[in-house]
Amino acid sequence: MSKKYDSMVVRELLEDVDYERIELAKKRQAAVWNNEIPDKYPIILGAPLTSRQEELLPNPNLKEAFYDSDLMLAGQLRGAFSIANSGSDGVPSIRANMGTGVLISCYGKNQLVFSDKMPWLKKHLTKEEVIKIEPGDFNIEGDFELGLQHMKKFNEVLDGVIPTYCLDTQGPLDIAHLLLGDDLFMEFYDDPKFVHHLMEISLELIIKCTEIVKELSGEASGEIVHSNSLYADNMGIRICEDTTAIISPDAMDEFALPYTERLVSHFDGAWIHYCGRHDHLTKRICEIPDVRGINFGHIPNHEQDHVFEQDMKVVKDGGKVYYGNWPFKPGENRENYMKRLFEWASQGALIPMVHGIVNKWDGFATAEEALDCWYGM
Repeated sequence: MSKKYDSMVVRELLEDVDYERIELAKKRQAAVWNNEIPDKYPIILGAPLTSRQEELLPNPNLKEAFYDSDLMLAGQLRGAFSIANSGSDGVPSIRANMGTGVLISCYGKNQLVFSDKMPWLKKHLTKEEVIKIEPGDFNIEGDFELGLQHMKKFNEVLDGVIPTYCLDTQGPLDIAHLLLGDDLFMEFYDDPKFVHHLMEISLELIIKCTEIVKELSGEASGEIVHSNSLYADNMGIRICEDTTAIISPDAMDEFALPYTERLVSHFDGAWIHYCGRHDHLTKRICEIPDVRGINFGHIPNHEQDHVFEQDMKVVKDGGKVYYGNWPFKPGENRENYMKRLFEWASQGALIPMVHGIVNKWDGFATAEEALDCWYGM
């Protein structure tokens, strides 16, 4: 983009947002997260942007947005307005979208940045470097510092009207993996004491950086907006367990989940994401008392690996909420899909995100049509 974009022009778009509807969405979501019965069970949809939103919000590529606060804000607001336009139960929010390795820049290792895919970390610390680090010993620099600069711009333009959610702080084992690289897996067996030292560093890095971000966004410790949809008043952090999902149950129980439990406790509750299927991990997540919910990343071409009814029963029996999308079953029509989701949502075990069901060849023509179907069940 050759011409400098000034994001202050988006202020006029904020006047068209239905903030009363967003407050209702927050109330409904909070009820479910607190195991209470809402007036309507929430569903999260997206909708097209208006012509005015398209006019005032450029669509930068990922590299353009990474280095430019105004473009980062514009790109994020495109998603936020899609949620707001739907009139559904999503709570629009934005973040400085800096990639999974953003916290590692606090140790001088920045990510590779691309125009067509998310940033990726290729540089790691050596074991000798990690041994010299004490938990809590890091610098605010690099990608993380740039993310904070973006957040300050968000505050200047939006004044909190559209909330900012946390940079991608991952989870304790994921951060340990990013810090050390794949050497981590051999250290489980060669030097467990070292791995526990690394885990203490990872845990403290997440805690301190999350506190910094929450202070800047004005978000309370035990409250959360996230993923341009979620709101809860009884937890304060999202945790990723993608690395945890590829290790053995024994390694998981020794090196990963004890630190996750401490992170959950520090922020008065959490919801947890991981990609793929790992039944032991799902079970263990649902056994952690202050975990409020879980989300799966459905891997392309493996969407049916998860058995919906089985997983939802584990979630419900654990007193948790599944937050997120579920793929269609082969040959399933839209009405049966919605009925299948509503069965579990009406038991307080599911807050579904079904963005793709609107304006698709086999979906509903509008968000209003999809909401009429859902609320009429």
